[in-house]
Amino acid sequence: MSEISHDSKNPKTGWLRLIGFALLGAAVGSGLAWLGIYTGRNLLPLRAALDAVNAWDLLLLPVSILLVLAVHEAGHLFGGYLRGMRFLLYIVGPFQLTRTTSGIRFSWVFNLGTFGGLAAAAPDPDRPIRPQLLSLIAGGPLASLALALFGTGLLFMADGRMAAHGLFIAFVSASIFLVTVIPSRAGGFMSDGMQFIDVLRGGDAVLERQQIMTVMAQSMAGIRPRDWQADWLEQSVQSDSADPLRRVAVRQLAMLAAEDRGDAATADAHAEWLAEHTDDYPQGFRQSLTLELCLHALARGNPNGARMWMAQSKGGIVDKARRALAEAELAFAEGDKSLAFSKELQARGQLKHGMDAGLSRLTEERLDALIVRLANKKTY
Repeated sequence: MSEISHDSKNPKTGWLRLIGFALLGAAVGSGLAWLGIYTGRNLLPLRAALDAVNAWDLLLLPVSILLVLAVHEAGHLFGGYLRGMRFLLYIVGPFQLTRTTSGIRFSWVFNLGTFGGLAAAAPDPDRPIRPQLLSLIAGGPLASLALALFGTGLLFMADGRMAAHGLFIAFVSASIFLVTVIPSRAGGFMSDGMQFIDVLRGGDAVLERQQIMTVMAQSMAGIRPRDWQADWLEQSVQSDSADPLRRVAVRQLAMLAAEDRGDAATADAHAEWLAEHTDDYPQGFRQSLTLELCLHALARGNPNGARMWMAQSKGGIVDKARRALAEAELAFAEGDKSLAFSKELQARGQLKHGMDAGLSRLTEERLDALIVRLANKKTY
């Protein structure tokens, strides 16, 4: 923590690091520009490579794009691994690998918000958080840069079709490097460059990430929401983070904790705020938020509101047991007991595949309560 507070109180150090980061980006950009000029002046290998391309090679281009995305996201995870972080999530196109309570699990995902790729890792609680985050963030662009250089090497060292594929991989990977390294925000997500600068500055940006990750790590370790760091959650809600994504993430965690504690008034207040700020959460993750609002509405005996939120939770990265629970409770609320029984059974089957063991405990408890209501034929 002393490392974080030191940088936040020393603007000179922060500016020097930002200037260094800008100079590094300029140097890399200049290097890529030089490669482009060099390639242009030496057209013979380029022309030979392009002349060797046929229709089958064009069909392989989507595979090459997935390869480039896979290397970028793997670079993030490798950077985190070097600092002791633990793999959680890896998405490339429609392919998803997730660490669950029963091991690493493969699944398909079709959502435009995450189609470009996504990687997530949990920090080592016994190490300083900022070096872990910086290594995790920088790993992606550095992997893309390395692949771009490798592809350029193939262009000049290989012949024919192999050289053509090297050219394509180099171009796409260099483009991804430049797009991700430039500080920007799109779809609710910060680019890698913007995240790197945000963490490099230290202060609240790092502290907020650390505290959110700490609560999430507690939950993944099996600690249920009511036993999370409640004081910190409420303080974070009051401090109102400058970053919209972190603001929503804290509120969602606080709502779950209040709901599990039986503090209906606080949970309702958080749910009302979240309902007005769902657009601040990026697509792909927004569905998990709207699903929790659906479950909150069901807990308050509001099936109409639950149906509205359920419609907005289609797709995305969502705990399958939570989705099946919501479908079961909604079916019961609307009088379809057969569907409720079926979805309740489906939810129990998905519990062992959940990433979040603490949230799974909450899900299991609601499933037990639903079975009692179904047996007693009681409705909301």
